[in-house]
Amino acid sequence: MWKRKIPLLFISMAISLALICTGCSSPHQLATSVVPNGSGTVSPSGGPFQGKVTLVATPAQYYEFIGWAGAASGNNNPLIVTMNSDKQIVAQFKRLQSTVQVTSNPTDGGTVRPASGMFDTGTTTAFTVTPNNGYRFLNWGGDASGSANPLNLPINTNKILAANFIKQYTLSISGDPNAGTVSQSGGIYDAGTTINLAATPVFPYAFSSWSGTDNNNVNPTLVTMNANKQITVNYIKLIAGKQITDNETVNGAGNTSVVVIALNQFEWVQGELSGGGIWGPDFRAVIQDPSGGIVQDLGAILHVNFSFEAKIAGNYTIALLDTNALAAASYSLTYSIYRP
Repeated sequence: MWKRKIPLLFISMAISLALICTGCSSPHQLATSVVPNGSGTVSPSGGPFQGKVTLVATPAQYYEFIGWAGAASGNNNPLIVTMNSDKQIVAQFKRLQSTVQVTSNPTDGGTVRPASGMFDTGTTTAFTVTPNNGYRFLNWGGDASGSANPLNLPINTNKILAANFIKQYTLSISGDPNAGTVSQSGGIYDAGTTINLAATPVFPYAFSSWSGTDNNNVNPTLVTMNANKQITVNYIKLIAGKQITDNETVNGAGNTSVVVIALNQFEWVQGELSGGGIWGPDFRAVIQDPSGGIVQDLGAILHVNFSFEAKIAGNYTIALLDTNALAAASYSLTYSIYRP
């Protein structure tokens, strides 16, 4: 019986193909993910792979790569993976943290919350100041500025945050006796503040002295707030001197000095002025200080009571001012000087 012979060439090709495919396998599926969400990326992100594949983990801003999980472990980056099966691999990231060092200046001026510590980088934290009793929050220093309270601080690197406070003191004012007013009523002031105090006595009292000011013998005076201050203004009651009377007739068209009174500082004059004859609106009485300035304008009236205090020592003048050529006018003046 005849048998067909297979050519040797075909046998050789079949053996070669069998050798080439020995150990061959189909591709396997790779899936990747990141934790926490949005913290970074993995490249390649997944797909069918055969043999070996290299994975690269790239952190997002303000994150760092810390290791692999799932079908991989360790923290090598890049990571070489042998795809001999389907794999799920997780890239793990951690948020970066920055240090915020919080201080109070001075240390007993107040508190800041939250205190010094570690904070997530890339976030914003609100810092709130609470001054201690006797202090006022002034402003921020270090890596912040302004006086916003609370302060929303962006934390993108290590930072120093200083809360600056200023000491405050209380000013209280009283009169002895209660015979006048003071330009300031007291209150709470920052340390180092200079306050101008002016005492205005009521008739028939005069300023005598201060207690507790920078200069107790002058009025106005200054008070520097370097401690809690209790200020007293001392008044003295004045005594009326002999009553003086002056009756004269003056002509118009000019200024006529009725009387000149020499006074010491803080002395008072109380008097009464009456006019007669022609006493029109252009013919008025005024009280002038030693420099000629008008202390009081008594007006163009037929009768007026007046009183004034000598703020400075010198000659004070009661004068009649006239802008028109009027007929003669008479007046009657009586006054007393009040002295300690």
